[in-house]
Amino acid sequence: MNVIFLREGDARSRPVTLSVGRIAAGAFALFGLMPLVFGALAFWLFAHRGPSASGGVAPDALGQIHKLAATSRADLAGLAASVGRLRARASRLDALSARLGTLAGLPAGAVSLPAAFDTAPTAPSAGQGWTIAGLRALSEQLKTEFAQRSAQLAVLASILAAHRVASRMTPRGWPVRGGWISSPFGPRPDPFTGRPGFHPGIDIAAPLGTPVRAMAAGIVIFAGRDGGFGRLVKISVGHSEVTMYAHLSARYVHVGEVIHKHELLGRVGDTGYSTGPHLHFEVTVHGAPINPARFLRLADRR
Repeated sequence: MNVIFLREGDARSRPVTLSVGRIAAGAFALFGLMPLVFGALAFWLFAHRGPSASGGVAPDALGQIHKLAATSRADLAGLAASVGRLRARASRLDALSARLGTLAGLPAGAVSLPAAFDTAPTAPSAGQGWTIAGLRALSEQLKTEFAQRSAQLAVLASILAAHRVASRMTPRGWPVRGGWISSPFGPRPDPFTGRPGFHPGIDIAAPLGTPVRAMAAGIVIFAGRDGGFGRLVKISVGHSEVTMYAHLSARYVHVGEVIHKHELLGRVGDTGYSTGPHLHFEVTVHGAPINPARFLRLADRR
């Protein structure tokens, strides 16, 4: 096929020869590209005009998905922080338990940290695959461990309180500062008759007027004069034990008064049957005298 082109103002002609094969090939190529063009146009319209009937995800749905993901991440971070706080609390609780155990006289390791605290991770990392459900389960486990540990601490506190009370109510120390034992506990000749006798306490010689202090806490059951003991004070310290301070020149407590350990009771005197200023200190259990020297602490003598 010959096609002749004429330009305005130009008398020359330009013949162009087109074969039928080339025209057919061009037409087929054009019609073959049209589906691609229309497909691209349809995709553009889908992306800019919303969901299609084929089940595409709308922007609102995508927003909900992002919001849910953000909430999940926030929940996970919050639970991880909670587990971290629980672990820190567990460490402090374990240190306190060890301290109380030591004060209560329990053997080392009697109250050790539960295994759950040692194996629980401190914080989630990218490779651990933590879940919210897993963190919640761990948190509940730690709370259970805390309840058990709190019960242990309550028992330890009771033991410690009992020890403290026993320590305060056990005679220990030195009733007068600067004194010395002038007559021990046990058999001895009577200082007035010379006959064999028994001394139910110890005599602590000290200058007249030296302060006399309680060796143990308790309740005053007698305060006054009693024959050869002169002016004296008796204190019940529990467990049927009674401490007595005799030959006082002055007393400062009364019957029924609660006495604290090392509290001032009176002053060294020479009242009753006495050969000089001294304190007669006596301890009885169920009414029977025992050697009070076992309760004296030389460190408290000065």
